Amino acid sequence: MVVRPSDLTYPCYYMYKDNRGEWRWVYYAKNGEEIAVSSESYTSKQNCRYSVDIMRASSNSTVFAPKNSS
Repeated sequence: MVVRPSDLTYPCYYMYKDNRGEWRWVYYAKNGEEIAVSSESYTSKQNCRYSVDIMRASSNSTVFAPKNSS
């Protein structure tokens, strides 16, 4: 995948077609670093966008961590 930084405004989600012709997304942080990717591909752009919308809506979700970790 080739993304030209000048084409994007960060932070952002970027949707693209993979080598199999299926849709995926990448989330770029404010500094332009890739920090999340879709764990699966989608046969339609609409389904990929729906996945992005789910991720965006989960920004206030609770974060859990093991109690015995530092």
